[in-house]
Amino acid sequence: MFYTENEIMAQHEALKETFTYFMQEKPRIEQFFSEYPKRKFTILGCGSSYMLAKSAQRAFSRYEDTSAIAVAGGDFLINRDLYAAFVKDSIVITLSRSGMTTEIVRAVEFIKDNYGCPVVSISMLKENDVSKFSDLELTMDWCYDKSVCQTRTVTNLYAAVLMMAGFYGGDMDLVYNLRITIEENELMKKTYRPKLAALAELEWNNAVTLSDGIPCGIAEEGALAFTEIARIPGRYSNVLDYRHGPMVLNDCKTMNLVLIKPGNKELQKGFLEDLKAKGGKIITVSCDKNNIYGSDLHIFAGESVRFETWGIVFIGIIQMLAYEKAIVKGCNPDLPEGLDPYIVL
Repeated sequence: MFYTENEIMAQHEALKETFTYFMQEKPRIEQFFSEYPKRKFTILGCGSSYMLAKSAQRAFSRYEDTSAIAVAGGDFLINRDLYAAFVKDSIVITLSRSGMTTEIVRAVEFIKDNYGCPVVSISMLKENDVSKFSDLELTMDWCYDKSVCQTRTVTNLYAAVLMMAGFYGGDMDLVYNLRITIEENELMKKTYRPKLAALAELEWNNAVTLSDGIPCGIAEEGALAFTEIARIPGRYSNVLDYRHGPMVLNDCKTMNLVLIKPGNKELQKGFLEDLKAKGGKIITVSCDKNNIYGSDLHIFAGESVRFETWGIVFIGIIQMLAYEKAIVKGCNPDLPEGLDPYIVL
């Protein structure tokens, strides 16, 4: 078994541990927010974690009188002046698998030295380089991926983001619905993996992931999963916005994965009809138990009533499909050529 397969198929165990860990840390997290009652957040990441930072930006800024910005670590290093006005007087949150990526470490060091911002670091290694700059450190070493491509790590980072935002906003409904999604995760994977394996056998050579709202970042990470794990082009777009240019590249060799948000179903159904006309395969994920969209595979998002938690279902489906496609192509999903687990400058 490849590391990637094990890390995807067993990530429900890590998710349960992450949920328990954050519930145990809830008093410490809430104490931090009471000590630093700032209402704006700078969220830093690189690569996959930068994509998750985009989800975190939306997750925090949904709450009243709160603003947030997602910034790539390398972008900050090159454009410090551009972000200075926002970063000042903000809470900085770093998302990282290793806590060792140079862009993140240098960015946080600069912010601490020049602005003195409180820093929350979320990573998967207890011994890391961001730790010494952190006012609140949260580490989840049970989530660290041995494969170069992140699967279990990003899924758990996304869960961590939702729990942090829920604690910040006093939104325990989000937290409780996240628990429902986590409890259903193992069965979801067992139910749909054979169907995804069958779709992986078909002749498609590029993939598109489509989502709106808070799951946008984890959906963009899903596009990267196709690129890194299966070595095929993966692209992300907002659902309706996909019509505005990117759809020109969609064809009969495209695999489309669409996360359907409740409400405005007619708008989304109309979009899916346009997508079908391109001739590619379509996978839909929604709260509907029946396939009312006419997609090639429809996946029930589960009993959670919070759309943002469905991002965990969506990324799980994407990761399994990317893995199965890699096996069909004869790729080693653990070792994409020319990539390293983290970047040291």
